[in-house]
Amino acid sequence: MPKTEEIINGLKTIANDYSTFAIIWHALFYFLLAALVFKWEPSNKLLGILICLPLLSVAVLAWITGNPFNGVLFSVMTIMIFIFALRASNEPITLSQVPFMIIGILMIVFGLIYPHFINTNSFLKYLYASPVGLVPCPTLSILVGFLLLYNGLGSQSLTLTFVVFGLFYGLFGAFKLSVYLDIFLILGSISLLVKYFIPLKV
Repeated sequence: MPKTEEIINGLKTIANDYSTFAIIWHALFYFLLAALVFKWEPSNKLLGILICLPLLSVAVLAWITGNPFNGVLFSVMTIMIFIFALRASNEPITLSQVPFMIIGILMIVFGLIYPHFINTNSFLKYLYASPVGLVPCPTLSILVGFLLLYNGLGSQSLTLTFVVFGLFYGLFGAFKLSVYLDIFLILGSISLLVKYFIPLKV
């Protein structure tokens, strides 16, 4: 395991050297959110497959920049989520109960403006260039948010996988790397775990 400083420096390198990809991911997420707001209702299966893409992006960048730890874990997670997504239903996505919807929206916003790792003097840059799709925690925060918002895409396997990875990276980031913002990922993952034990409709 690399030292904490080496891990932090590696994440900063990815966030700043590959910021163009972060901008692309922001555009894609904003487009997706706009489509959902305007009543696009993809199937659970389709949305599950789509959320594999930012996971794959994190994995590829981890391998490229010499971080096999994140490379392996996110490669495994991408494969797992893709398999579980293929098994998800073709029914349209459905909204969760209001408390989970609120937490989900907050998690998505948090991931999209994740204020860490990038070098900037302007908060505005976080709105379009925070390291979404580049490093683990903001990426997982957004995807956990989508699962909270849309009933775990009707899949307990998808839900539990994000709970496990979200808790791991949240705890690792907050207590190993001292990136205390990642406590939000911990709280979001715990909320998703609670959602795991609640029926889809009440």
